[in-house]
Amino acid sequence: MAKSEVSELPQRAFNTVVHRSRMGLKRVQANAGQLVQIPIAATAAYAFSVYVLGHPYPFLAAVASAVGIGPVADRRLRRATEIGFGATFGVLVGELLVNVYGTGIWQLTATLAIGLFIGTMLNSGGIFITQIAVQSVYVVVVPATAATLPFPRTLDALTGSVCAILLALILPRDARKVPRGLAASMLDEISAVLQMMSRALADSDVALAKRALTRARETQDIIDSWGSSLKISREAAKINARGRRHAAEVTRLSRAHTHSDRAMRTMRVIARRVVGITEFGVEKPIIASYVGSLSEGSKKLEVALRRGTDRALAEAALAEAASSLDPRAEASWDIHDESLVLLLRPVAVDLLEACGLTNEAAQSRLPSLSEDMRDADEPPAE
Repeated sequence: MAKSEVSELPQRAFNTVVHRSRMGLKRVQANAGQLVQIPIAATAAYAFSVYVLGHPYPFLAAVASAVGIGPVADRRLRRATEIGFGATFGVLVGELLVNVYGTGIWQLTATLAIGLFIGTMLNSGGIFITQIAVQSVYVVVVPATAATLPFPRTLDALTGSVCAILLALILPRDARKVPRGLAASMLDEISAVLQMMSRALADSDVALAKRALTRARETQDIIDSWGSSLKISREAAKINARGRRHAAEVTRLSRAHTHSDRAMRTMRVIARRVVGITEFGVEKPIIASYVGSLSEGSKKLEVALRRGTDRALAEAALAEAASSLDPRAEASWDIHDESLVLLLRPVAVDLLEACGLTNEAAQSRLPSLSEDMRDADEPPAE
C-alpha cells in the first residue's frame, strides 16, 4: 500500500464513522414511532396477562407484541397480523404436541418438523413460518408454569398479537410523514454529493472527489427505506380515510422516488469520472458551476418534498441549471469535459421529472445537441 493511502486511512475512517452516524440518526428519526410503541405494547400485553389472566410469567405476551410491531417502519397491519398470529399458532402447535408426547430431544425435532409443515401448508410467508418454528421450539424447551387456564402460553401469545394489531389500527400512520422525511433525506444527499463534486472540480481536490463517491455509494439504504415507506403509505390509504386523502401526494412521492433513484445511480458514475478528472490536477470552474447549480435546485426540491409544498421554485432552478448543460459550450474542452457534461444531462432530467414534469417537458429544458452527440446523451447503466 502506498504511503499516501496509509496516511489517508484515519481521515477515511473518520468520514465513514461520521456518515454512518448520520445515516443511523436518520433511521432513528424515521422509525421513532415504532421504537416508542414497542415498549408500550409489550408492557400492556404483559400486564394484561399478569393481572387479568393470572399468568405469573407471560414472556410470550411481550415477545409477540414486540415482534408484531417491529422496530422498523414496515407494512404494519400485515406485519402485525402475520407475525402475531404466526407466533400464536406456533405456541398452540407446541402446546398441543407437548400435551400429546411430552418434552425431550426427539420431541423437539418432531415438534419443529410438524410446525414447519403446518405453517408452510397454511401460509407461504417466510415470517409466518419462522414464527411458528421459533415459538413451537420455545414451548417444547422451556417448561410451563402452573396456570389455571388451559394453554396459558397460547393465550399469552394471542394477547401480545392482539395488542400489536390494535396499535396498528388505532394509531394509523400519516401516509405522508415518513415518505416525506425520507424523500427529503435522499434529496439532501443528492444535493450534498453534487456540492462536494462541484467543489472538487473547482479546486481539483482528489480527496473530496473520493469522499463524494463514497457518500454517493452509501445512499442505497435511504432509497430502499423510502420505497418501503411508500408501501406502508399505500396500505394506509386502503385501511383508513385519512390515508386515502393523502393518496395523491403519495403518488407524487412515488414518482419522485423513482427518478431520485435514477439520478443517484447516474451520479455514482459521474463521481467516478470526477475522481479521474481531479487526478489530472486541472481545475474545472465552469463544469463545477454546472454541478453547483444542480445542487442548489436539488436543495430546493428537498425543501418542497419535506414540507409537501409546491415544487415550482425547484423546477425553475433545475430548469435553469439544465439549460446550461451544453457539452460544446467551451471550445477548449476535451473529451473528458464533454462526457462529464453529457452525464449531467440525464441527472437534470431525472430531477426535473421528480418535480413532476413529463420526460418530454424535462428534455425540452436541455440545450439541443448536434446529431453526432445525441447517441451519447443516454444515462449509463449502473
